[in-house]
Amino acid sequence: MAYLLVMGGLALSVCFTLGWGLVCATRWLAGRLPGAGRQPSRRAARRVPNRPRAAARTSARKTAPAKTPTEPWRLTRWLAQWRSPLPLGLLALLLYGGSRLAEYGMAFRPQAAPGEFHGLVSSLGWAAAALLILACLNLLALWRCRR
Repeated sequence: MAYLLVMGGLALSVCFTLGWGLVCATRWLAGRLPGAGRQPSRRAARRVPNRPRAAARTSARKTAPAKTPTEPWRLTRWLAQWRSPLPLGLLALLLYGGSRLAEYGMAFRPQAAPGEFHGLVSSLGWAAAALLILACLNLLALWRCRR
């Protein structure tokens, strides 16, 4: 059972990595096609409704001038461009769950599990936690750069 879980996790990670590379390559090739970047944006086609001038003058007097938002830091922009932590974190979490299940099953065998396996499972759990924290920071950076 442990063999099937470990080898299944390995096969899943290889398939996920190859699929991710294929998706990225397809997106890159689709962006390189002629005419891909020439589509008009939806925001440019939107029209602003006309307001009466008197209402605009009174509302301008009552409100304070709006502050312009500051530009995000360079680290925030770099994190916003980096899109891989969430899928990698979810994959590591899935592998950690499978290996914890295998470790639980090994506890009921007559032979003791090797000590290195317990260390590997614990380090995989910490790596999954770190990747998921990095994914949360990435999502916050995306939100900050789009705002």
